[in-house]
Amino acid sequence: MEIVTVRPARKEDADAVARLFMMAWPMDSFLAMSPELDEDKFAEIISGYVQAEDTLYSYRNTMVAEVGNVIAGAMNGYDGADYDALKRPILEDFARRFPDSESDFGAVRETGAGEFYFDSIGVRPDMRSMGIGSKLFGAMTERARQAGFSKVGLIVDVEKPKAEALYLRLGFRFAGYKDFFGEKMKHLQMDIG
Repeated sequence: MEIVTVRPARKEDADAVARLFMMAWPMDSFLAMSPELDEDKFAEIISGYVQAEDTLYSYRNTMVAEVGNVIAGAMNGYDGADYDALKRPILEDFARRFPDSESDFGAVRETGAGEFYFDSIGVRPDMRSMGIGSKLFGAMTERARQAGFSKVGLIVDVEKPKAEALYLRLGFRFAGYKDFFGEKMKHLQMDIG
């Protein structure tokens, strides 16, 4: 069995991290922002956000899992109270790049104060079932504890019962519903303190 190591992300991990985060997102909604946009162009945009210091997807908010020298998974998380400030540079960039878009990304409110928010997680399909996701969750939970949080949260699509079952096994509990691009999501939280 291959050894999985988890470490804080670095700027140079941005391209791999962007692709991994995109696995967790409603790509049809994002690609609909512009007829010229495809997954490769969108990955370049997200890579820039990962390289930045002050965005939701910044390398500073991200942990990566490696198998050998390959980035096999990535997960990001941050203080929910910082959500608006971390989202602002992305909204401003979207407005500049996609002025005619009718995307409701700006209306999405995933988290808030009092919660360390697990935003996105992705694991390479060819490296699933190696415990990578569990290791990332463990590392990000420890990061939240060290930052003084007693509660972590995430959202999961109501149409993904397997993902929800995994989160419930990890100790998360139902905390309500959230709207995400017009999709109904379950907000789950876990006490860690």
